[in-house]
Amino acid sequence: MKAIIERHPWLPYVAPFALFVGLTGLQPYVPDGVTWVYPVKTVLTGLLILGMWRWLVPHGTWSALIAVATGLLVVVLWVLPDGIYPLLGETMIFDPYQYFSGPQAIVWIGFRLVGAVLVVPIAEEFFWRGFLIRWLVRPDFRTVAPGTFTWLSFLVTSGLFAAEHAHWLVGLMAGIAYNLLWYRTRSLKACILAHGVSNLGLGVWVLSTGQWSFW
Repeated sequence: MKAIIERHPWLPYVAPFALFVGLTGLQPYVPDGVTWVYPVKTVLTGLLILGMWRWLVPHGTWSALIAVATGLLVVVLWVLPDGIYPLLGETMIFDPYQYFSGPQAIVWIGFRLVGAVLVVPIAEEFFWRGFLIRWLVRPDFRTVAPGTFTWLSFLVTSGLFAAEHAHWLVGLMAGIAYNLLWYRTRSLKACILAHGVSNLGLGVWVLSTGQWSFW
């Protein structure tokens, strides 16, 4: 493994994200995928992150205050009245209580929260801010200082982050917010924290209001 990663240093930054997105793409094509794919991809991606952690470099300090503020701002933008944001495709509304009994639904929600708050922020931030935003500056991304700005890297990562979400406009705003945090703090840890706060806040909103379309 060490020799492979020495030849392909991007692999630890890309593989967890690629695994998570790949399994998400398979979900519509497997029987009852909506009920079990999320727990499976959460566990597998989490294990892959742990296996590759020694080769991942979470630059910077937490910069907790500005990171939390950025994360909460994204939550506010995301839960503005439904219908004001244009959609990229259709959103799937999955209410676990319609598929499972009470205890089973709670277990599924637990996997959803762990995935959204821990696994997704780490996998996505190492890919978007740890790798791609620097690779677009220079293919030897490890030589690019954290927080290095170019218009190309800023616009491409913001746009692709938007395309990853059905609510693409608020996805674009979130991508811009995380990028600006990256430039301001030069800290991947701050971006992971902000992303985790956003997803936790959104999860609390969904569970409090029953607006499952946000999940």
